[in-house]
Amino acid sequence: MSNNNKYWSYFLVLLFVIILNFWLPRFLPGGPVEYIAGGGEEGAVFLTEAQKAAMLEYYNLNDSLGEQFVKYVKGIFTFDFGLSISHKAPVFDVIMERLPWTLLIVGLATLFSIVIGLLLGLYSAWRHPSRVDRSLFLSMLCLSSIPEFLLGMILLITCAVKLKWFPLSGAKTAFLRSDGWLASVLDIANHAVLPALTLTIGSVASLYLLMRNESIRVKQESFIEFSSAKGIGPRAIVMKHIARNAALPLVTLIIIRMSGLLAGSILVETVFAYPGVGKLLQEAILGRDYPLLHGLFLLMTLFVLLLNLFADLIYPRLDPRIRHDVNRGEVA
Repeated sequence: MSNNNKYWSYFLVLLFVIILNFWLPRFLPGGPVEYIAGGGEEGAVFLTEAQKAAMLEYYNLNDSLGEQFVKYVKGIFTFDFGLSISHKAPVFDVIMERLPWTLLIVGLATLFSIVIGLLLGLYSAWRHPSRVDRSLFLSMLCLSSIPEFLLGMILLITCAVKLKWFPLSGAKTAFLRSDGWLASVLDIANHAVLPALTLTIGSVASLYLLMRNESIRVKQESFIEFSSAKGIGPRAIVMKHIARNAALPLVTLIIIRMSGLLAGSILVETVFAYPGVGKLLQEAILGRDYPLLHGLFLLMTLFVLLLNLFADLIYPRLDPRIRHDVNRGEVA
């Protein structure tokens, strides 16, 4: 596929998601006013018909769907999605307040899952076939079959409830009294351990399996036998030859897994009541907060598309064979 066709495909996907982003929240049963009212006189808040009409007018929900869609499209180019109905604040400000917490646990999970997955996969391939390799392989297969929300609940019950090693929820201790920044940093890190650990365990298996399979394939190449015959030590063969050639296909997987971690953070943040973007999305869905849903869906879509575009751009530069095929396709 040529670069022009590739860029057009990204544009068409973005256009489709923009349209779907507007209509999908409106397919949910009920609306923001109905959610606040909670079912009328027996609900959480009693609202008269005049109050409901005033709310609809205030949030421009009484406009026609065409007018709402035009305002929505204008908001995309100005990053102005209006006011969040549940938070009573601009959508952009609400998202920016929660985004750093998600980036913290997703960044930690990405770093640790890459290091652990690649090292274990490389070690397992070097010991292939042996009992150690089979044990690691079966363990990772079992680990990959556990849903992240179930893994998070297990860690929450054991490490927070039973052992009391970590806090039950939140991103930091409310009204923490500390004399320096170090105590605040340690408190934030203490709250981030379990969510980041859950995301790390949930993503390390896929990196391990691909690294192991690629390393075993490279290990069977003739130049590895030639390097060993020249007297090069096992450690040098593993790090300079096997690791370098086997890690190349993992670049794309690592970048794509980052978008998967963002999606996984929705369930993990819900389990640990961690105030990130994932928890915010759950709140927006439950509250039928249309403006907030628009902003969150667009943010996640752009994040995934940019990561995939980055992978498409960087991979041919890392592998000359793919760059040659791309150039030959453009010429053809």
